[in-house]
Amino acid sequence: MVSVDTVYQRVLALANKEQRGYITPQEFNLLANQSQMEIFEEYFHHLNQYLRNPGNDSSYADSADYIQDKISRFIVEAEQLQYTEEKTNAYVLPSSNRMYRLTRVSAGTDILSPTAQQITFKDLKNQARAVYAAQAHNNSPVYVRMHNVQASGPAFEEETAGLIKIYTEGSTEFTDNINIGYIRIPNKVIWDYVVVNEKALYNATNASDFDLHPSEETNLVYRILMLSGITINKPGLASLAKAEVVEQGNNEKA
Repeated sequence: MVSVDTVYQRVLALANKEQRGYITPQEFNLLANQSQMEIFEEYFHHLNQYLRNPGNDSSYADSADYIQDKISRFIVEAEQLQYTEEKTNAYVLPSSNRMYRLTRVSAGTDILSPTAQQITFKDLKNQARAVYAAQAHNNSPVYVRMHNVQASGPAFEEETAGLIKIYTEGSTEFTDNINIGYIRIPNKVIWDYVVVNEKALYNATNASDFDLHPSEETNLVYRILMLSGITINKPGLASLAKAEVVEQGNNEKA
């Protein structure tokens, strides 16, 4: 975790230097969440780059391990889903503001259940027409994922990340509980405050820290400053912060 108050105070101190502008709590919260998400998404881009390099290069291996360590805090190893017949006749995935990437679907109640492979509806139809050996079996199930699903009711109070249907032996639809693994989205950042003598004072009770690795504190400060410089129309601030962000990135890759 990275303290949201520490980052905000550092951002204010740097932004106010040479009267470069004031960033309100509302602006900070908006830019803080945007910066956090940008850093989070870059993890996967950087990891992909490191893993494409020769495996015998220890520096690349160390870099990949470092990124994977940062990602590990967002991995949900196991979560059970129930089959729902309410408007869907399928399994409802976690909300779209909670699940970033689905990593595993198991046709059973635990992580050791047979893992299902994703296919398309076209593939499923072809399987149904195929010979027995080419069809899905209980020990090698398949699933179809459906996006942009329009559904409503108590089971859909939040926007879902979609639905899935699982098929087992003879392309039979699976309707028992299943188990999934996924990478979650970072928790929302909130710098909360109370107003005392017309001044915003930090309220730790309702605040929420950054959900990133502690090493990201400086990166967060300068990313927020870079975005703030654009928001408050201070090109000098944005340029200074951008240079620092680039340097931070180069240092991490070195």
